[in-house]
Amino acid sequence: MKQNLFLFSWKELTRSSSFGKSVATTIMLVFLGLYFTLVFLSLGVFVIPKVLSEAYPGQELTSVLNSYLLIYFAFDLVMRQFAQSLPTISFKPLMVLNVRRKQIASYLLTRSVFNFFNLLPLFLIIPLFFRMVVQGHPGIGALAWLASLLLLILSNHFLTTYLKWWINESSYGFYVFAALFVVLYGLNYFGLVDLTGLFGKLLDTVIQNPFILPVFLLPPVVFYWLNRRYLMSNLYLNLVEKKQKDSSVRDFSWMSRLGDYGKFISLDVRMIWRNKRPRSQFLVTVLFLFYGLMIYKNRGEAIPEFMLILGGLLMTGMFSISIGQFFPAWHSRYYAMLMTQNFKMKQFLQAFYFMNVMVSFVYFLVTLAYGIIDIRILYFNTALFFYHIGVNMNLIFLFGTFSKKAVDLGGSAMFNYQGMGASQWLISFPLIFGPVLLFFLFKFLTGAIAALVIMGALGVCGVLLQPHLINYFAKAFNKQKHRMIRDYKNS
Repeated sequence: MKQNLFLFSWKELTRSSSFGKSVATTIMLVFLGLYFTLVFLSLGVFVIPKVLSEAYPGQELTSVLNSYLLIYFAFDLVMRQFAQSLPTISFKPLMVLNVRRKQIASYLLTRSVFNFFNLLPLFLIIPLFFRMVVQGHPGIGALAWLASLLLLILSNHFLTTYLKWWINESSYGFYVFAALFVVLYGLNYFGLVDLTGLFGKLLDTVIQNPFILPVFLLPPVVFYWLNRRYLMSNLYLNLVEKKQKDSSVRDFSWMSRLGDYGKFISLDVRMIWRNKRPRSQFLVTVLFLFYGLMIYKNRGEAIPEFMLILGGLLMTGMFSISIGQFFPAWHSRYYAMLMTQNFKMKQFLQAFYFMNVMVSFVYFLVTLAYGIIDIRILYFNTALFFYHIGVNMNLIFLFGTFSKKAVDLGGSAMFNYQGMGASQWLISFPLIFGPVLLFFLFKFLTGAIAALVIMGALGVCGVLLQPHLINYFAKAFNKQKHRMIRDYKNS
């Protein structure tokens, strides 16, 4: 029966209308896969053994490596929350056939194991196994170490799947997960509990006493059972339809009191809050506010200017970059209906602009606290904030006029390339790398301080010219209106 389900899934994929539709997206995915594979392979073969041998001369390198592996698996768990897809299948036709629910559940979980995020760590772990572990601990102990890491990869996989089921059902699940992760990080960072040391000692014990390896078998078995129990209790048509109808609703009608702009802002806010993909992208932008904790920490005056300008841009403008990348395709599902309403395109664009300015300003205020680490952060973030709302926002509108592909609001945010067209790929370069190149160009010509002043001045000029620019973009969007409706319908 599982073979038939695999065949059914393959036919569902190949017969889909979207299969093979975007060659550019497929090529980009293959390129990214090869890139990360080469990165992990080079880390395992060359970088990590060399760095550890230089940083810890005379110490047992396998033990040092083991103490750092908890950091890797914690980071892997976080990344999987955003990047790993849930196991799905169009099971409605199967409900009236003689197929047991436990067979469908087992198939979904078995199929989910074969994905890129379980394969990628092998390009890091296997080279480390031969370069470091086998040389220091030949024999059964090294094999037990490798087996324990493979079981930990499966544990992360099934734990991620279960957490995503829970987070999707609970309106507060993401915040509980984030809070727990921050608490554990704080306990380890401030030395209250040496989690990395305890994890390293556990792996050391596996090498010395391989008979405790079954302990590592328990987590993936438990997480697999939790996922299977969840699927068994939810593979009913009435429950699926009920969840689709009972989607989280928030009342943003009070924004309508702000006038016509408030109505459109409430439309954007409801779109972000009520749909998985834009909501996930918004939550990811919040995580970028912690950029400074990772990059600026204990660097003082040694912080490179490249990190300062990139950090200022990502922390203050990541919301606009992430959401604006797909503007106005976020509304593609009802764009034809929207264009029949009695409103001015100028109001629609200005409402989106005002919303992004407000969010960027809040992010800017939060990042001012990093000035305690280095006063230059205040200067860079201020200049980048004005540059973003004055220059980058207009670039978002410019590239938005070339939008062609509809966006599925229910998809995941990370590594989801549905709706990605040429304009979405191209916009990231001027939005992210444009300010970096301009800063170093102006710095070469006038100096660092003058470069920041010029970039801030460019942003202020863009803000002052915004009424005229909005009129220009409104005409451009009106001119492309019927083409967008046709492209969204056909994509």
